[in-house]
Amino acid sequence: MKTFLVLIFTFILSLNAFGAGSDDDNTIVKPRSYKNAVKLIKKEQYSKAILILEKILDKNKYRKDPDILNEYAFALRKSGDLSKAEVFYNKALKIDPEHSGALEYLGELYVDTKRKDKANQLLSKLKNCKCEEYSELKNYISKTN
Repeated sequence: MKTFLVLIFTFILSLNAFGAGSDDDNTIVKPRSYKNAVKLIKKEQYSKAILILEKILDKNKYRKDPDILNEYAFALRKSGDLSKAEVFYNKALKIDPEHSGALEYLGELYVDTKRKDKANQLLSKLKNCKCEEYSELKNYISKTN
């Protein structure tokens, strides 16, 4: 009985170990510094957040995380580097074409760069998500009329 319990316990631990790197939606467990970068972005300290996110992205496994790529692109956009931000939004969307944050923010970038037609295409992708990103992008687009 004791051996059986040890085997079950080991099996349960192994499940957690294999699941630690990703969830069903293929997200990667983020480093602690990611939360710090997000806090800096919320405080509008974009250059500091960019430095942290660049260190995170130096590690190959994080280059496939659409959330990290999206936050990095957002910080770049807010700091004025629109062309580089667009590249990283598109990298995030290549990994997760339905990433609502990247769709919204890339749409805002398109509005800011006078490509409202592309912003409307992204808005249509968000239409059925029942998420705040849809209404935020819709409002952002309508403010420029």
